[in-house]
Amino acid sequence: MWNDQSVVGGGFFNSTNQFGNANTPNQPQKTSRRTSRTAPIVIRQALHSGDGDITIWGTEIMIVSIVARVRNIRMQSTKITYTIQDITGRMRAVFWLDQEAMEEDDKSTPKVQVNDYVQIYGNVKTNKGKKVLMAFKIIPITDVNAITFHYLQCINNRLKMEADSKKTKVNGNTTSSAAMPANSMVGMADSTSVNGLNPRQMMVFNLIRASTLEQGISKQDMYVTVKDRMSQMEFENILEWMCGEGHIYSTIDEEHFRATDAF
Repeated sequence: MWNDQSVVGGGFFNSTNQFGNANTPNQPQKTSRRTSRTAPIVIRQALHSGDGDITIWGTEIMIVSIVARVRNIRMQSTKITYTIQDITGRMRAVFWLDQEAMEEDDKSTPKVQVNDYVQIYGNVKTNKGKKVLMAFKIIPITDVNAITFHYLQCINNRLKMEADSKKTKVNGNTTSSAAMPANSMVGMADSTSVNGLNPRQMMVFNLIRASTLEQGISKQDMYVTVKDRMSQMEFENILEWMCGEGHIYSTIDEEHFRATDAF
């Protein structure tokens, strides 16, 4: 098959009826944030998501698309559990079987084998403290270009949501500033952010982005540079946050990182 270091993909569905309602039954929909029906992500973003829906730059993602390699398959009478892996991490994906459909049509079960690349649509849930992808649809990948395309879509989607977030923020600041005194100091802290990152986050991000090594820069090398300016706990929190927001990703292991805009 293809090398694990290949780049990964997914797509958007404009139809709001593609998979029905992704919310838990009888659970009220949230309206305080923007929502996107479907968006491509990498596994690390799923692993670092909170208890609710995955959020990218303030936009809640109801259904995700992940492209990954199948590492293990466990068949049961009511479900199939896949262990999937991309270049950012590994997680479980669960596909529940429709018994009636199986009796009528054998095509209802995904035709997937270990080491195949697949594109999975579903939503991310937390089960016993671990993130699990509840799969709605699993499509075997037969074209290696789909893997590269997915990674490109992940990057493009994050940049688009970042731009939309900034546009909303600017419009909000314009409205609120009209009601503030001319000498008000409110909001000055935000004016120092770059690409949505504050100066301390940007310090770490620039170290990662400046690396020209294929495997990226190691966590140890980064901390040697910034240890006089921040504690190790703050440094670790910054790395974890940037991974969750899609700014960076781990490469050969959990100790080496590259920036998503470094492709």
